[in-house]
Amino acid sequence: MDRYFVLPFWLAGQHVAVSLDSVVRVLPALLWTPLPGAPDTVFGLVNVRGQVLPVVDLARRFAWPAAAPALWQPFLWLKTRQRELLVPVEAVEAAASCAAEDFSPAPHPQVPSAFLKGVVRTAEGLLLIQDVEQVLSDADEERLAEALVLARGAHGSD
Repeated sequence: MDRYFVLPFWLAGQHVAVSLDSVVRVLPALLWTPLPGAPDTVFGLVNVRGQVLPVVDLARRFAWPAAAPALWQPFLWLKTRQRELLVPVEAVEAAASCAAEDFSPAPHPQVPSAFLKGVVRTAEGLLLIQDVEQVLSDADEERLAEALVLARGAHGSD
């Protein structure tokens, strides 16, 4: 592959991106319902056109300070191998194409992070490419699945 197509965004003052093929769409700010028993990285759930999606705090996953929710805050609707989820971010930029020679994949001695797919050098600096499969840890994925089962059971008994 000689080009990488990404959707850049800002999170906790950092320039981050995800592979464009993992993006379903960008949504305006949404109110979520807290999910008891969910991992700390999950704010809660939202219903988007009948589809219930978890809202994940990616800043907390990175141990970065989270911005307060804002009225005009965009949400990235992402798809992973296991599920679709929403990630609130500070701002979203236009999709971009990056040259393969500017991409340093992870894990790599220059990019020692299990959370990232890699880093792209740009004229403005570095662009961190988030691995969407690492938005939730394996443990968080298990806790979320358990919390969703419990929520369905509680809702079904009403």
